[in-house]
Amino acid sequence: MLILWIVLFSLLGSVGAIITATAFLLLREGAQKILVPCLISYATGTLLTAALLGLMPSAIETASPIVVLSTVLVGIIVFFLLEKLVIWRHCHDVECPVHGVAGPMILIGDAFHNATDGLVIAASFLSSLPIGIAVGISIIAHEIPQEVGDFAILLHGGYSKRKALLLNVLSSLSTIPVAILAYYALEIVAVAIPYVMAFSASSFLYIALTDLYPELHSKPGFKSAMLQFLLMLAGVGTMILVFHLCP
Repeated sequence: MLILWIVLFSLLGSVGAIITATAFLLLREGAQKILVPCLISYATGTLLTAALLGLMPSAIETASPIVVLSTVLVGIIVFFLLEKLVIWRHCHDVECPVHGVAGPMILIGDAFHNATDGLVIAASFLSSLPIGIAVGISIIAHEIPQEVGDFAILLHGGYSKRKALLLNVLSSLSTIPVAILAYYALEIVAVAIPYVMAFSASSFLYIALTDLYPELHSKPGFKSAMLQFLLMLAGVGTMILVFHLCP
C-alpha cells in the first residue's frame, strides 16, 4: 500500500505538475502574473513547515540532533554546489540570467532535481504517512511554478509547444523510478532513512530561502506583502493540518 502512495505523489509531483503548469500557460498573461506568485508564496510556507516540523523532527527521533543538523548543513552546501554545476536551482523568470543557457542544460538540471524529489518522497513515506503526504504536497506546490518558468524558457528559446511539453515530461519521469528504487533500498537499509530525511530537509530549506524568498521580495508594496504573508500562512496551516489529521 505504501508503494502506491509513493508512486501517486511521484506522478503528481512530476507529470501532474507539468500538466498543471501547461494549463497555467494557456491563461492570459495577466492571470499568470497573479497566480504564479500566489503559488510561490504558498509553496514557501509548505516547504519550510515540512522541513522544520516534519522532516527534521522525524530524523531526530532515530538519530542524534547534532548528526541530523550536521547532515542538513552538509546538504545546504551540496545544493549550493549543485546549483553552480548543473543549474539545479528553480527559476520562475523567462529572462533569468542563470537559465539564459541552452535548453538541454535546463532539462538536465530538472531531471536531476526530479530524481531528488523521488528520493525525498520515498524516504518521507517510509518515515510516516503524514510526513509523506505533507512532503508530497510541498513538492507539488513548488514544482508547478518552477515548471511554468521552465516551460516558458524553452518556448522563449525556440522550442515548439509540443516539443517543450514532451521534453519536460521526459525530464520529469526520473522522479518515479528513483522513488521506487529508493523505497526498496531504504526499506532494506532502514538506518539511512534519518540521514535522507535530514538531507531532504536541507533541499526544502535551500529552495525556500535562496530561491522562493528572493522571488517574493521582488514584489514590493504593502498589499502584495500581506497577500504573500497570508498565502505563506495558508501553506503552513495546510502542513499542520496534514500532520494532525492523517493517521
